Amino acid sequence: MNNREKLEKMDRALRLLEDLKNSQVALIEKASQLQLDAMEFSFSQMEKNMGDLYSRYNESLDMLNEEVERFEIRRNKFEQEHGLDKEEE
Repeated sequence: MNNREKLEKMDRALRLLEDLKNSQVALIEKASQLQLDAMEFSFSQMEKNMGDLYSRYNESLDMLNEEVERFEIRRNKFEQEHGLDKEEE
């Protein structure tokens, strides 16, 4: 695999990480909504569980954000080191 192909694979990985982040945001929003609904239903066990899920999903999102940032830095460094940031003629 040449450097251009490696860079393309890195770009694909970044897209997958971003997709995963978007999915995680959706999970956070749904857990939050379900927690609010549980409050209205006076269903304390569901309220607690959705609150716990919300916290876990939020921690996962933080981890994903850190990983995306680290990977973007590594990808950009790879691109520069191999001169792939210059337009091909």
